[in-house]
Amino acid sequence: MPSRTILYANFSPADHANLLAAKVAAHASAFLDGRHDAARLAANSHAVFCELIAAPEDAGARAVLGPVRLLVVAMMGAASAQDEARLDRWMHVMAALIELVRQECRALNAVPVCLSQAEGD
Repeated sequence: MPSRTILYANFSPADHANLLAAKVAAHASAFLDGRHDAARLAANSHAVFCELIAAPEDAGARAVLGPVRLLVVAMMGAASAQDEARLDRWMHVMAALIELVRQECRALNAVPVCLSQAEGD
């Protein structure tokens, strides 16, 4: 099976950031909705964390990947929470970060291509 890096090789950094953002938001939302348990949240967060290490970055992608990284850390915290009060706090953080990730993706997608190309000149 080809590695994910090879599969995503044709993606721009912004496309890759959007893909990771969607994946992380979906995993976090599934936990918050009760569709996934803490063990699955832990496995998903660790898998995406590894993908984040290899993610290509540019200025636009960085604006999305920062909140994505924060959401992954919050997911890890929720997955390892030992009591209900701590889990509840992590879940509130996750919900806020899901919204931040979505907002940053919308902002990244709203940037015209010609602006990002002009930065390189």
